[in-house]
Amino acid sequence: MSLSRSYSLVDRALHHVAFSLPVVQRTLGELESDLYRKQLDAVTSRNEVFVTGLPRAGTTLVLELLYQTGEFASFTYREMPFILAPLMWRRLSASSERAARLAERAHGDGMKVSYDSPEAFEEVAWLAHLGSSIERKHTLAAVPAEAVTEEAASALETMARKLIFAANRPDQAVSRRYLSKNNANISRLGAIARIFPTARVLVVFRDPLAQVASLMGQHKRFLAEHAKDRFSERYMRWIGHFEFGANHKPIDFDGRWGSNGAPGTVDAQFWMEYWTAAYRHVLEHRTDQVRLVDFDALRRAPRPGLERLARDAAVRDADRLISAAPTLRSPTVRALDAGALPANVLLAAQEVHQRLQAAVADSTGTTG
Repeated sequence: MSLSRSYSLVDRALHHVAFSLPVVQRTLGELESDLYRKQLDAVTSRNEVFVTGLPRAGTTLVLELLYQTGEFASFTYREMPFILAPLMWRRLSASSERAARLAERAHGDGMKVSYDSPEAFEEVAWLAHLGSSIERKHTLAAVPAEAVTEEAASALETMARKLIFAANRPDQAVSRRYLSKNNANISRLGAIARIFPTARVLVVFRDPLAQVASLMGQHKRFLAEHAKDRFSERYMRWIGHFEFGANHKPIDFDGRWGSNGAPGTVDAQFWMEYWTAAYRHVLEHRTDQVRLVDFDALRRAPRPGLERLARDAAVRDADRLISAAPTLRSPTVRALDAGALPANVLLAAQEVHQRLQAAVADSTGTTG
């Protein structure tokens, strides 16, 4: 189902108002921070968890598994469209709050979401406060630690405390922790460490042939969707999802495209080289806060995979997370034909994949 059919005319008009100018979101967010200053000053954000990786790595499932433990606060669909003012928007929309009915998300991958599902809306905050350092004409720039201004760092940290404040309950003995899923954060490992010094960053990866096949399929799907549904195209642009479709802007991990360069033909070779550049960037910019998550291994052996995930994310009730093991199954994988790629491109990706797997094995003391 297209986004236009999922949202009423009133909903679409409200989204246009909320995102008509970037300053709208930022101004409302700053106003809310002032109005709730006393309450927010009493909230502490520590041990945050950031889930990232290139799209189609399994980040959404990792996000949902962690969120279902009840230990985390995250953006949900109820924050739309006033992402940076979640407290004011929840108060204003409380009288018309919608039931949390599950429906398949726009990706057509069988994953179902509701208004209470966690979602990747954090990019709105990054673009609102660091957009001039991130968004270029045809690409997105990686964000090193030194590019983060004090103002942006304060705003992003305050955003996390807003969601924690909204999610905490009086009967809870321990405060919830901020949980983020943002694919673009794969290019911001140092920046996250600067803003959130106690955070854990979980970088999810898959076999490149399978992940690239999925990336190509999603790009084709969203190109068709955006061609027939302008609201869908605008919606994805508004929330900073440039991964696929008409809005596609790849992250320039290694500077190959420059400030205004275009990526050229978006084919199998492009996606495989992009995968390699992304995860090579991770290997070269890992901090002590970064944990690698082998999604293929998690699906093959759910229980040990979830035990590891619980440790990596410092989940307090590990048993609750591990209890989800029976719901995980090895997926039916549609992998890209290796013959469709130049040999050197494939070998470069395989070498990076092996390094990722070796890093996971080294951190667990196993070779499996």
